[in-house]
Amino acid sequence: MITVDRAQNMTDNPIQPKAAVTTTDGSAAVSLEDQLREAQTAATIGTLAAGIARELNNSVAAILGNVELARQDVGSYAPALESLNEIRKAGARAHALAQQMLSFSRRQPTELKRTRLGPFLEDSLHLLRATLPPRLSLELHCAGNLPPILADAAQIEQIVINLTAHAIQHMRSGRGHIDVRLDTVNLDSELAGAHAALRELHARQPGPTLRLAISDDGPAMDTMTLAGVFKHAVTAAPVEEKTGLDLSEVQAMVLAHNGVIVADSGADHGTTFTIYLPIAKAGSEHAPYDATGALAQGKSGDGVHILYIDDDDSLVFLVERFLERRGFRISGYVDQHEALNALSADPAAFDLAVVDYNMPGSSGLEIAREIRAIRSDLPVVVASGAIDDVLRAQAQGAGVRELIFKVSEVEDLCAAFARLAHTLRMPSKSG
Repeated sequence: MITVDRAQNMTDNPIQPKAAVTTTDGSAAVSLEDQLREAQTAATIGTLAAGIARELNNSVAAILGNVELARQDVGSYAPALESLNEIRKAGARAHALAQQMLSFSRRQPTELKRTRLGPFLEDSLHLLRATLPPRLSLELHCAGNLPPILADAAQIEQIVINLTAHAIQHMRSGRGHIDVRLDTVNLDSELAGAHAALRELHARQPGPTLRLAISDDGPAMDTMTLAGVFKHAVTAAPVEEKTGLDLSEVQAMVLAHNGVIVADSGADHGTTFTIYLPIAKAGSEHAPYDATGALAQGKSGDGVHILYIDDDDSLVFLVERFLERRGFRISGYVDQHEALNALSADPAAFDLAVVDYNMPGSSGLEIAREIRAIRSDLPVVVASGAIDDVLRAQAQGAGVRELIFKVSEVEDLCAAFARLAHTLRMPSKSG
């Protein structure tokens, strides 16, 4: 049996990246041109995929939002409720597909939130099974009552998809089986002694640890290949068939989750990548305020008046209906000029302003500056589908109180508004 971990990977790697063998300057130039063309094509596809995914997200948001409102309206009327539940299931699958497209088309900073991986993995692998060639099978074995971890759901999904894609490429010929297992293990000194990387994790947080293992029963990697597995894209597939991330990028994502990844390969059991992730501590400061429960309990807004600006009229309609049912007052606008005129007419009427970042003709940050010019003490929040360090810095300069990730589930978006109403300690309104 051969094993490798991150600490072993720190040594000099005898494996060098594969390169085209060239004998003339001309052939080298052709190789570079091919690489450049491939990179440009990949960038174009990524941009196109992101645009399609955003449009799909908007449509799914309208479907799921209206379904949820309809479920509330019909109550326990079984025939209608059964049909609405089926629509919700189909919409959820479309949402998961759009999120996968978005996760591959952008590089988001890691944002860790309390997450239970069991249900999440079931949804992700359901989509993966549809892409498997008939000769391969995929099974998930998930222990019950698994504790939450601090995780970025999109990045965990990328990790699982890419390790599974690596297994598919590794078994290019013949039948094969991929096994995904999720459980907990006690990270004690004995287990930590097996790998230098586990010793580092044990030193930081010993005890119960989440373990995610992805195995294939394909041919074993040789010693030299396994030694460099986290440095280069190790795959048996031709260049034109390669997909997903380099395994070094997968390792970087695991490290960003304060975890470790180890690889094990042998002739008698194929190849296994095992990820160890620390369990979220109780009362973690990263745990978000749970406003979803408050929304479900009825009146929770206490008449808080929110100015909401978004160019998607269907989303404005849904947000208004959701939050008005929970005791909030919402003034929604698709035209920023009308919204600013309403604010100018009565600046004291509002407790919070929420603005979509991608507005026609101007960005949400420009609108935020105009709002603060009218009323400097009004908290302004900007919603965006992509948040990075550059946007954070620009938002701070525009006086934006907080950035929120614009999710496609309207109820989750409304829950974020409720959280802001809570954390900003807004004064109660009589309505």
